[in-house]
Amino acid sequence: MSDPTHVPAGAAEDLARGRRSVLAILAGTGGSPQLPTLQAASPLRALPPATEAKLSNRLEAGLSPHGTDHPRRSVVQRVAIPSAVLALLDAVGIGVAAAGGHVVLAILAGVLFVPFAVMAVAAARFAAQDPLRLSGRDRRAIAQAGSWQSQQPWTGPLAYSSERALVVAAVAAAERITRSPAWRSTRLDEHRVRLDLAAELDQIDAQAYRIAGIRSQGSVGGLPVTVASPVADQAWDTAVTRVAALTCYADSLDGLAKRQAEAMARDSYPLRDSALMAGSAQDEFAVTDLAALTYFFGAAMFSGPGDGLGL
Repeated sequence: MSDPTHVPAGAAEDLARGRRSVLAILAGTGGSPQLPTLQAASPLRALPPATEAKLSNRLEAGLSPHGTDHPRRSVVQRVAIPSAVLALLDAVGIGVAAAGGHVVLAILAGVLFVPFAVMAVAAARFAAQDPLRLSGRDRRAIAQAGSWQSQQPWTGPLAYSSERALVVAAVAAAERITRSPAWRSTRLDEHRVRLDLAAELDQIDAQAYRIAGIRSQGSVGGLPVTVASPVADQAWDTAVTRVAALTCYADSLDGLAKRQAEAMARDSYPLRDSALMAGSAQDEFAVTDLAALTYFFGAAMFSGPGDGLGL
């Protein structure tokens, strides 16, 4: 893990602003009996190695990571579909000719049907075996890896607590991270492997719920009544910093994506280099950018799975 004691210039101030931003979100977040959920733009947790490798290869080829496009897709439109249509028309012709007693025509139509059908099947199979094509299994794995829901019973007065609002703020930060094109960059491979956003949300969710349980003293008018607890307050401070770090990480990724877009416009990169915005291996992050990201990454994880409550 990165050393969170190494603070890049301005990063500590950004983290302080991140805390203020999170606290502002808490003040403006209303409660809800619905559990916090997230369907992210890209995976929150690790994918099967084969699917992860396919996504990386798609990025390097300039394709959208989760799109339906792939190099052999044109084969379906140019060969498979026309051949299938001709085979279908030929099959109709066989039936019509046979019903009309035109044996010779039926035989000729039957002879033509075979190559059309074979060509349609072969072209479809060739396209389906494209190594850059996302299969149904790949898409199911991606959808599952991008889905998260709170496992804590945020019901009753706790549904309107500051602790639940903190989970909502963490979900918002995680969603922004996965939506950023820079997040899929190969330069952040190590981060994506170690920063399991689903596990991070699980830990923040559990931590916030335990804090809420210690502080909760019932409710008045449906709103929670809390009691001060030095131990819980210290754990709360840690949890806020953790969510602030995720927020700052998202802010930094947004800045990287913006600077990449400006560089592309300034240098008039050709369209094929738009893979930069998708996070391909061609992108180049400044050392200061990576240092700041690593700092926020470490700050987000420094508390680990513990919560300082001794529970």
